[in-house]
Amino acid sequence: MVDDMKVVVNQRLTGVIMKTDIHWVLTVPAICSDLAKQFMRQAAVKAGITTESLTIVLEPEAASLYCQHLPVNTTVTDGSLTKSQFPPGSKYMVLDAGGGTIDITVHEVQSQNTLREVRAANGGDWGGTMVDKAFENFLIDLVGETVFDTFKHSETEDWLHLSRAFELKKQAAGAQSEGNVTMHFPVSLNDLFETENESKLCIKDAIVASKYGKTVELKRDKLKISHSTIGKLFEESLEQIVQHLQKLMKDERMADIKTLLMVGGYSESLLLQRAIKSAFPGIHEVIPQEASSAVLRGALIFGHNPIAVTERVLKYTYGIAIYQPFEDGKHPESKRMKTDKGDCCRDVFGNLIKKGLSVTPGETQVRKQYTTGNKKQTGLCFDIFISEEKTPTYVDDKSCTKIGTIEIGFEELDDIPGRIVNLTMLLGGTEIIVELEDEKTGNKVINTAEFWG
Repeated sequence: MVDDMKVVVNQRLTGVIMKTDIHWVLTVPAICSDLAKQFMRQAAVKAGITTESLTIVLEPEAASLYCQHLPVNTTVTDGSLTKSQFPPGSKYMVLDAGGGTIDITVHEVQSQNTLREVRAANGGDWGGTMVDKAFENFLIDLVGETVFDTFKHSETEDWLHLSRAFELKKQAAGAQSEGNVTMHFPVSLNDLFETENESKLCIKDAIVASKYGKTVELKRDKLKISHSTIGKLFEESLEQIVQHLQKLMKDERMADIKTLLMVGGYSESLLLQRAIKSAFPGIHEVIPQEASSAVLRGALIFGHNPIAVTERVLKYTYGIAIYQPFEDGKHPESKRMKTDKGDCCRDVFGNLIKKGLSVTPGETQVRKQYTTGNKKQTGLCFDIFISEEKTPTYVDDKSCTKIGTIEIGFEELDDIPGRIVNLTMLLGGTEIIVELEDEKTGNKVINTAEFWG
């Protein structure tokens, strides 16, 4: 993609675009973990993008920014045009429905077209690919799992044509309720079915005998599927999305949310729009006319103005594994460890910052000091954890997940324990930044590659 972009740009513009002229913006789902974001960054670096020339942007934030910049009368609501801009102080929910994930965030408009995140991003993998999986299961019901698996792997070109045909039908689903949806049925799939069944049963008779006997019909190479059967392929996805939204709406912070901004390709689905309208009759749906490209266009805006989001809400509690003086009766014996300072309890969760707090991009939210426990210690190593809980006790609790390690070494060793290392964290951006400083020498380590291990 990087190479293709350079070729296309240089073909369309006079002069030569240098590598240093480009700043790249990569979009990721807001429900992505810190580790997943770092994986994307490392993949981009491997593709030839320098880390200084790369910005990671959360998809619902990008879409929300784009809608803030839309002119009057360029969004669609209930089939009519409406004003897109929200006045300062107004809150709205963003539903970013893509192919894979459903991202949900709540934003409050600030002055000068900036946004504040009110509730941490959440969601799940209930997007359009869940409907695609339901379509695969539908085909398995018709031809059997063995035939379908063989078809996917040995007749890949025909499978891709069938998948693309279904994608077009999926986009139009809900526009009609009567009649059938007609799709081309590959000859190769028919041949594989007859081979598997040794020509004793033709696919047409198998469909008649299946649970779809009254709603699906095969005529020559045309598969006719009732609209009701197509609609059922969406049921699980729609149910998951609606149930999650209903759970969110019970939060007291959502009491004044009256507007739902729907973006992403799946948001253009009439079935999804109807499901949400039916479940939330008091919510005003706003759908940009370019809903499928809202993230792409918003990412461009974010690249030019990365401070457009002024505040975000932490999804996790961040902490490190620390040692505490061992207390009999309080700490488990299995965690006792001897040091030059005396017996300590290991694996204690040292809280850095709690989930749910609002943080500002560009500001340092965590400043902590830690000291060595042994003389002649060669450095300090910090294992960094996240937790769904606000106050976990130990880093090996079920709620804790290690996201990486950062380490600083000492050039000069001390004859006594107690050497000071300062740890700072910035968490307001789309990625976290951790810095260690050896107070004695001033040496610093910032997000080394080993940090994400």
